[in-house]
Amino acid sequence: MRVTTRSKHARLPEILAAVFLFVGIVRIASTYTVFSQTWDEPVHVASGMEWLQNGTYTYEVLHPPLARIAVAVGPYLRGIRMDSDALHPKVLVAGGNAVFAHGGDYIHNLTLARIGVLPFFVICVATLWHWTRQLYDPWIAAVAVGLFTALPPILGHAGLATTDFPLTATFTLALFALTKWFERPAPIRSVALGVTAGAAILTKFTALLFLTAGAVAVLLCWLFAGGVTVHARCKGLKPHLKSLCLAFSICSLLILACYRFSFQPALAVGARPHLFLDHLFGATGKWHDLAYHVAETTPVPMPEFFEGVEQARGRGTSPTPMYLLGQVRNRGWWYFFPIAIMVKTPIPFLLLIAIGSAGIIAENGARKGKWQSLVPFVSALALLAVCLPTKFNIGLRHILPIYPPLSIVGAFGMVAMCRGSGFLVLRHIAAGTLGMWMLVSSAMAQPDNLAYFNELAGNHPERILVDSDLDWGQDLLRLSKALQTRRVGHISIAYNGSADLSKMNLPPYQILDPCGRTTGWVAVSVLKLEMSKSSVDCGGYSWLQKYSPIAIIGKSIWLYWIPDNKDAGDSTIPNKRESRKFPATTTAQAAD
Repeated sequence: MRVTTRSKHARLPEILAAVFLFVGIVRIASTYTVFSQTWDEPVHVASGMEWLQNGTYTYEVLHPPLARIAVAVGPYLRGIRMDSDALHPKVLVAGGNAVFAHGGDYIHNLTLARIGVLPFFVICVATLWHWTRQLYDPWIAAVAVGLFTALPPILGHAGLATTDFPLTATFTLALFALTKWFERPAPIRSVALGVTAGAAILTKFTALLFLTAGAVAVLLCWLFAGGVTVHARCKGLKPHLKSLCLAFSICSLLILACYRFSFQPALAVGARPHLFLDHLFGATGKWHDLAYHVAETTPVPMPEFFEGVEQARGRGTSPTPMYLLGQVRNRGWWYFFPIAIMVKTPIPFLLLIAIGSAGIIAENGARKGKWQSLVPFVSALALLAVCLPTKFNIGLRHILPIYPPLSIVGAFGMVAMCRGSGFLVLRHIAAGTLGMWMLVSSAMAQPDNLAYFNELAGNHPERILVDSDLDWGQDLLRLSKALQTRRVGHISIAYNGSADLSKMNLPPYQILDPCGRTTGWVAVSVLKLEMSKSSVDCGGYSWLQKYSPIAIIGKSIWLYWIPDNKDAGDSTIPNKRESRKFPATTTAQAAD
């Protein structure tokens, strides 16, 4: 009987982790029908459809195909196909919109696409469980899973048909495989490293930067921690270098296979002039002609991959309007990601990270022998460090892979609080308070996990961040329902998103010009409102600030009633109780 009891208690962490996983899946799936498409979803789905449907990958090569294939599988299996016009690179968004609108079943088709990300969520949680359990014990592993599956940024992005969460899952798996490979570079571990690294690279090109940072972090932990001298470690590098060739070969083969073993000329004749070749060989002459001939006729493996890497690199240097703390720039800020993490991560999680980091450092210094326990902490620092110099700052999602290792650190901190010596009751109360705070904050964010901000952001998070952290076009379905409920007959709209407004069940509408003013019902995305203040000479939509919104739709669209009475032109709209006095329809002209 004792054996049975112990066996039951031994399985409690596994049961708890399974419950956390199940609740996370339910919370993610419950948002599928709440939110309209976000900016990037149609492009990802259309690119994946091209790969499945035509066996090519030319629609948009800025991202690799793996995650895109995953989000396109659902619509493809339903029988949805795109015509050749929708696959043209000049209509990037239209192709995905055609998939979503197929058969007039927008929500169902969008849900099929978003389900493709759900397996990545399961993979990420499973990796986190096994990694933490091998580092510590099942209870810390269960807490790590609980923290991770309660993080609003994780739940928000895991519910979208994009590449951000798939990268989080594949990178975490690759980092775990890299740690195991450094322990012992056996052939099977080299194969696992090659497969997982290849999967991460095939998910998003940012993985090239993150894998480099992760490899450096693991190498430093392996060299300088664990009670073994650096000299002794260096002597053991030879087996690692030999097996690295196997891992690299597997990784390269997997990438080539995902690009369907594509061999094509590096440059197309239609893309002339080739400025890089002109720079090297001049604009005319025999060497110029020879270089053009070789580049346009010699097949090279997967040119789409290298073109995508070049586009991703160039994207970080191209001027793009970005927003932080009320400022709009074409180049980002080195402190963007620290601020984003600080205001979009639950405060109890941040406190547990601080406690766990101190505990891990102290334990490693005292025990000397388990360098692997430092890897989550050091790798998280490495990811943050390589993101600081980047000037392409359009959302926390670009550093989303930092959360799995931080969940391990936070879980260690929570369990260490309960297991420490002295003040045991106070320790349990403190740990319980942080845990309850975390769960309550997470539950209150549902379903708006994508737009979650913690208490530090106050009542106006739009003054800190917008873009994909608050307004990614996700609330258009909610706007449509709100306008139907209010029986609005016409709307002026300034929408930040990629959806085809003509197919979103809106009343007759007109697009609101940034420098134009109108009366009647007005809906404006908070990104449009905030970014236009300083980026448009006329002040953009800032004229709306003298009015109070009748309602905030979801978290990202502000709905106004602008009276046409000249005497009321400078007055603010009454509160929600008084808003019933205003008519539900306007006399504005119908949209074109």
